[in-house]
Amino acid sequence: MLDTVDLLAELMRFQPVTDNLEQVNALADFARKYLTQAGVHTSVEELAGRRVLYAATVADKECDILLNAHLDVVPADNTMFTLTQADGWLRGRGTHDCLGNCALIMQTLIKLKNADVSVGAIFSTDEETGGATTKAMVDRGYRARRLVLVCDGSGYSLVTAQKGVVSLTLRAHGTGCHAAEPWKGDNAIDRLIEGYRKIQPLFPPINPPDEWHNTAAATTIRAGNAHNRVPDSAEMTLNVRFTETTDFEELLRSIRETSGLEADPGMLAPPVFCNPENSEIQRVVECMRTMLGRDIAVKRSNGATDARHFVDMGVPIAIIGIPGRDLHGDNEALELKGLKAYEELLPTLLQITLNSEVA
Repeated sequence: MLDTVDLLAELMRFQPVTDNLEQVNALADFARKYLTQAGVHTSVEELAGRRVLYAATVADKECDILLNAHLDVVPADNTMFTLTQADGWLRGRGTHDCLGNCALIMQTLIKLKNADVSVGAIFSTDEETGGATTKAMVDRGYRARRLVLVCDGSGYSLVTAQKGVVSLTLRAHGTGCHAAEPWKGDNAIDRLIEGYRKIQPLFPPINPPDEWHNTAAATTIRAGNAHNRVPDSAEMTLNVRFTETTDFEELLRSIRETSGLEADPGMLAPPVFCNPENSEIQRVVECMRTMLGRDIAVKRSNGATDARHFVDMGVPIAIIGIPGRDLHGDNEALELKGLKAYEELLPTLLQITLNSEVA
């Protein structure tokens, strides 16, 4: 069994960028071999040629507590896939998101393999592009009976809610003509911009720290094919984030009616919401507070993780993670002190939770 820092370095060397299927699959194979040789039960499923690893302390698809982290990472320069250490930080691509958490879960399963506890973990391999592999595992019967912990968050805190997300394509139609005589046409770009301006009041400005409101951001625009022609069609991608109290169908109707544009939903992910007063969540928070020796913030997140794929299980869901910095950035790093603390925390937290009565 490797030291956790050495294990993290091994995971990083695979350079498992999401689109590099060969390397992502090779990492899934390595992780399975590492865990199997240590006596942990493992199985692998495939989705469109992409391998997904499940590992558990019991030989069963269902377990009491299900963990989740992802083996894929975003692109980076080759030099970032060699782990470096300085000033108490472990630097490199995937250290914070999310290979450090994968290494933590792997070591935890090995520690608990003989502890008479029912803990499993899904190691997804496409979280950075939507997490279809996690959804596939849930659809194929990999489930939790009591609690899901997604290890893909910020340190020294626990997230119990995340906004839903939808990628809307707004589309406008007009009449094309020569740009020298624009009055003879109906510019679709103008129609698109006018419609977009009309829906902006549906998403009022946010005043941090009060951020728990619906938001929308225009992210791409596509129109025209020549500098001297007025286009007859134009479209925009609108990234919408919405809270658990939002009726999505009503929001979509309002966008269509207010803008006068076509609005077609693409990728849609539901919001995640768990009552922070839930007894299982409170038990996790208290254990973290005691073992880490600090206050634990219970938060809501504007971002999304694979947590959304577990919503229909009907069990509490929370997002945790080892402390890190510069997510997806050139200075991505994991706090070494935090890694050591979470190495002690996670096995103990799981055992305390599983040895407690369900409220």
